[in-house]
Amino acid sequence: MSIIATVLVFTYGIFCLLLLGTWLAWKNYSPSGTKRHFHKISLIIPVRNEAENILRLLTDLQNQTLDKKYFEVIIANDDSTDNTSELVKTFKNHNTLDLKLVNLPPKAVNTSPKKRAITHCIEEASGSLIVCTDGDCTVSDKWLSSIKDYFEEKDVVFLSAPVFFLDSVSSNIIQRIWTKIQQIEFASLIVSGAVSIKMNFPNMCSGANIAYLKSAFLEVHGFEGNEDVASGDDEFLMHKMSKAFPKKVHYLKSKDAIVKTEALHDLQSFYNQRKRWAGKWSKYTLLSPKIVAIFIFSANAAFLYTLISIDLPSIALKIVPEFLFLGSLLVFFKRPFLLIFIPLVQIIYPLYVLLFGLVSLKKKPYTWKDRKLS
Repeated sequence: MSIIATVLVFTYGIFCLLLLGTWLAWKNYSPSGTKRHFHKISLIIPVRNEAENILRLLTDLQNQTLDKKYFEVIIANDDSTDNTSELVKTFKNHNTLDLKLVNLPPKAVNTSPKKRAITHCIEEASGSLIVCTDGDCTVSDKWLSSIKDYFEEKDVVFLSAPVFFLDSVSSNIIQRIWTKIQQIEFASLIVSGAVSIKMNFPNMCSGANIAYLKSAFLEVHGFEGNEDVASGDDEFLMHKMSKAFPKKVHYLKSKDAIVKTEALHDLQSFYNQRKRWAGKWSKYTLLSPKIVAIFIFSANAAFLYTLISIDLPSIALKIVPEFLFLGSLLVFFKRPFLLIFIPLVQIIYPLYVLLFGLVSLKKKPYTWKDRKLS
């Protein structure tokens, strides 16, 4: 068992170094400067009870450097019980955004709310380029222009882009540390997904910051085939497009394209979100994401074994390459001060991987956005 654990941990260390080398060698995207206008953007934002956040996002969109004639914003209101829709209407009346509020028809059994919202709004979208984000996000003023420029310069049908968690504004030190832990962990997922795309083995992405051609969405029949899975409006679609359009799924490595979203404020919310994410891997049709998921689970189980065995050389085989990888991505996200929290994440992460790997095997309902999902 000790030899197997060491081999797995060593392989994981090599994997981290491969991620690190690819990420560091990858130049940040810079537009050529030549403006083309092949595409109009339809930005689709599914929302449910986002009254606390929606005006912040709409203000960011109002301040985009991209000329407003090149994009529209569609808010898909999914049966909000707060005043989200009223806030959107008021904002529309006092600003110059091409802003549409779509109130989705009620549905008694809604197994995949976000996919339903996006599909409904794509039918009404006037743009050839679909961009998606969430109601609790913030974006830079160059966000849409960087996405549009990339599509008009590259041969691409699906684009994933960076996502990072917002800093905590809580006065509670435990809450602030909890947010920092999530920032490191989530950044590692986002960048690992980015490198997999760069290597032409698309694995994961975040629906808070993706874009794709409307024509490609229709050609692969959208979310058909996984409508019964609550999550996966991002990764399932990316996998389908990668299969249909080889080498045309890209990642936009650009600080201008970073979207920031809210971290989870408590353990219950974190548990529900990660359970939702973990439940997707068994539904993947591509083999590579399944292999990666199994490898990550096995390597972290092996690492826990080396910790219990106090096998210091084997422990170092994982934590040193992993620290270097995590440190490099924190520099990209302009959070180098989080380096001191990496060792804490390195202890917690294996436990988290095992927990949610096992939880995903039991298909129990969970709550998300005040809805029971499975």
